[in-house]
Amino acid sequence: MITKEQCQALRYGATLHYTGRHNCNQTIGARGAIKETITHVRKSGECKTWKRNINRFYMPVKYGLYENAYIDQNNCQDFHLETDCPLRKEK
Repeated sequence: MITKEQCQALRYGATLHYTGRHNCNQTIGARGAIKETITHVRKSGECKTWKRNINRFYMPVKYGLYENAYIDQNNCQDFHLETDCPLRKEK
């Protein structure tokens, strides 16, 4: 999960992982090859905040060539930083 403070600290073009439909996971094939399924999104604008509602924020992200989306307080649990990825954790 990404927080409002983490969104504000990110630089332009920083990469995040989206875990809404497909979680970050690994599958091992028949011959032992490891395939990782990760959906990368990148920050495409500044994080907007509101004074009246301090929990509210809005940050645009881009994925693919033409698709745009956003991160806000309602869907922030579907995103995490690259450094917080469960595949990248030391075992």
